[in-house]
Amino acid sequence: MKLLRHLPNTLTLINLFLGTMAIIALTNALIETALLLMAGSLLADVLDGAIARKLGVAGGLGTQLDSLADVVTFGVLPAMMIFYCGARYGGGSPGQQTTAIFAALSAVSAGLRLGRFNIDTRPREYFWGLATPAGGILVASWLWAQETGRDYGFGVSDMPWMGLFVAVFLIIAFQIPLKLPGLKSPKTGMITLVILALATLVGIFTIGPIAVTMGIVGYVGLGVLNLVVKWY
Repeated sequence: MKLLRHLPNTLTLINLFLGTMAIIALTNALIETALLLMAGSLLADVLDGAIARKLGVAGGLGTQLDSLADVVTFGVLPAMMIFYCGARYGGGSPGQQTTAIFAALSAVSAGLRLGRFNIDTRPREYFWGLATPAGGILVASWLWAQETGRDYGFGVSDMPWMGLFVAVFLIIAFQIPLKLPGLKSPKTGMITLVILALATLVGIFTIGPIAVTMGIVGYVGLGVLNLVVKWY
């Protein structure tokens, strides 16, 4: 039983390890490996919190470790992916230096989002601003779509400034206090989330991985729409 109490923090460290390995893979142009490692990190990130709550061992160390791991996996790694897309698929403009600056700023915004989350006293039924794992998934799916040639014009080879648009979108989405539904949300929020998830799943099987990126953009759009209609 004592060993089980260390399982959540172990999973958090696995998240950090896999995220770091994904960065190493990406720097060696091993795209599929990097994406698989990021998927493993995401799974570990989901499980560590769920198991900690189940065992009743959520504490200060686990909270800090979780944010540190997420800064790497869902902050630095996606920033590297944005830069990689610009360097590999982009043209001469806006240039690698500009892309690198905006990509790095997206990682900074992710770090600020995670730091503020730790001290946020608002109820956790909803997210306030885009969660960093969702931002990471957006970028990873966008990279996957470009790698497989299924970006449908939303890649930097067709739109060289798209990398900057993605980075700016994340910078804003991480900070703007939009009310976004999550798995702990009340009924109306859950219904909204499930409908969007099903639409994204159908999109994956029809148009490919770019549907995931579009789905997360739509998710943020729902938060903006909710400011007006107060659906959830």
